[in-house]
Amino acid sequence: METEWLRTFIVAAKTENFRETAEIRFITQSTVTKHIQHLEKELQLSLFERQTKQVKLNYIGAHFLRHAEKVVATIDEALHSTQSLKSGFTSHLTIGVAPQIANSTLPAIIDHFQQQKPSIQLSIELLKSNEIGEAVYAGAVDIGISKLTSTRAIHMEMLAQEPLQLIVPIGKKFTDPMTLLQQETILTHEYAPYWQEVQQVLQQLPSYKSMQLNQTEVIKNFVKQGLGIAFLPKSVIEAAYHGQLLHSYSIKEFSHIVSNTYFLAKYVTVDIEAFLAVCYDIYNKR
Repeated sequence: METEWLRTFIVAAKTENFRETAEIRFITQSTVTKHIQHLEKELQLSLFERQTKQVKLNYIGAHFLRHAEKVVATIDEALHSTQSLKSGFTSHLTIGVAPQIANSTLPAIIDHFQQQKPSIQLSIELLKSNEIGEAVYAGAVDIGISKLTSTRAIHMEMLAQEPLQLIVPIGKKFTDPMTLLQQETILTHEYAPYWQEVQQVLQQLPSYKSMQLNQTEVIKNFVKQGLGIAFLPKSVIEAAYHGQLLHSYSIKEFSHIVSNTYFLAKYVTVDIEAFLAVCYDIYNKR
């Protein structure tokens, strides 16, 4: 049984369209037909119901699809693992991380870790903050770096507690921050765990308005364009601040509010402990 037959079958089973399968697989439609015919002959089973110019996956095909996907996934993993070994890697870690961390502290962590452990191959999965704990628990990633805790029974350590900074457009750096809080739209991330505490302080103002966005990078871009202001952790805004793209304030009324960063793992191996040590090192230098 050829692996390519299985790959073609998986696509055909999901699209139920041989022409579309050919386009996705970059092969001819006649090759798609031959792959399916060869597979059915080998299995001595029909996997599709044929109608005029249409194919429909039958119940036997649906059953076989689940197994075919597992076989192909195993083969792909074996190929990837062998290539990694050939390239000098002895082990692999998958890191699940929120975009705001990936755009701030993660590059320094990765650079430092790869210098220390060049034989460990790393993969990065960008996830929403509320998805990271579940991904760690399910084994989809080995390590999670998140702004949120998890209710799952996994290993968790706090990497950092960072003060919040009010970021404003560079053109408004001389405006009183309390005035800005009443005049400008306050942009917030939908998964910002500190937002409720911020709101409690804001409610003491005569008025304020806010807008919720779904990515920290979008928030920073909105602020740069003069579309609002925002409270963000110090590490998230460092590059933009030093590049004089944004201005930031530390406001005493909000000084008690912090943004936490957590390290999540289901199991703690020697490799994961090494990565954790690097995370602590990078965050302690900031």
